[in-house]
Amino acid sequence: MLYTALLPKSNFRINLTRADEELQPRRGSKTLSQQLQDHCPLLADPKQAYYTPSWVVPHGDLQTMFLYTQHFKPAGCPIEFEREVFGFSDGGVAAVDWALPRLDVSETTPLVLLIPGIGGCSFDYYARSFIQEIQWAPYGYQVVVLQSRGINGVDLVTPKMFHGGLTDDIREFVDHLVQVRPSTPIIGIGFSLGANMLTKYVGEEGAGCRLVAAVSVCNPFDIDTTISKMCEPTIKNRYLYAKALLASLKGLFNTNVKVISAGNAEIDPAAINAAKDINEFNEKFSAKAFGYGSAKELNQQGSCVPYLKNVAVPMLFLNALDDPMCYRCTIPSKEIESNPNLVLACTRYGGHLAYFETTGLTPWLPKPLAQYLKAMLEWK
Repeated sequence: MLYTALLPKSNFRINLTRADEELQPRRGSKTLSQQLQDHCPLLADPKQAYYTPSWVVPHGDLQTMFLYTQHFKPAGCPIEFEREVFGFSDGGVAAVDWALPRLDVSETTPLVLLIPGIGGCSFDYYARSFIQEIQWAPYGYQVVVLQSRGINGVDLVTPKMFHGGLTDDIREFVDHLVQVRPSTPIIGIGFSLGANMLTKYVGEEGAGCRLVAAVSVCNPFDIDTTISKMCEPTIKNRYLYAKALLASLKGLFNTNVKVISAGNAEIDPAAINAAKDINEFNEKFSAKAFGYGSAKELNQQGSCVPYLKNVAVPMLFLNALDDPMCYRCTIPSKEIESNPNLVLACTRYGGHLAYFETTGLTPWLPKPLAQYLKAMLEWK
């Protein structure tokens, strides 16, 4: 696809998957679908629900690579944060960043909790561009970013780091927010591996979930299949995506190796650094650190798909079919369709967390996400 302008508009239509209308939850006079069509037109209105990628970066690989370059250009999306070092009950800590400025914040001002992807943080462009959209009118919501342990300048103080299915820290932080701000409506948004973690958490909580709604963006869903495909010896995996992710994981491990080695797990730092792919890294480190028998067991038990049936709050799933890191074969359309609280929005293009549009390469993703949050908060 060289020039998106040459393709028919139908090529860019967003495909929605959800339960039949009569099965969907209803508030007042509107079902979930009706509320989305009226208040989230960029995803649900047939006249507006299109995503057209920029012809400058027309497909998933170029979109994803361009997004990576934007992480190093904060001036283009300047967001300042107030840092909190949150302490967990087991003695561990993590970086929590509150977006500034906190304008007109009251106890009832909605709070959006962001869960970044693997090794991700508040500095990432997809987070900053979303915050820039959501802070101002007509939204004016507060945003807080919960990062994994050992990320973004807060060193690991306990041997426990993170893995794709770990939900304990999300649960403890959300419980803390509810305790200190009982009148605040909280919505969670997870990106990439953070989307899997958030989805699993919401499913585990079921009807007792403290969030009023949730969003999953570029979710890998089936971690075992995703990692297995990433470990295939293709040029892109060997020299680009899998290589970059493995290097990031090794870097985080080596930064915290002294603390990790003080734990009960029997690990071999030399063998971990010699790992040739993510599966081997998980086999030699992550599975052992969290008490799993193998990397496959860790991946399968960490995947969110078995928990979809238990999600009891409105939840949007947004995935691009040309995502080079989260594969379309893992998208659980039937499971999502069988739960009336869930909606799946698939775009043909967009890459991994990228979604750039126009010649100016402006981010499209923050706009439908912001519309969805407002629609859910006003659905009464």
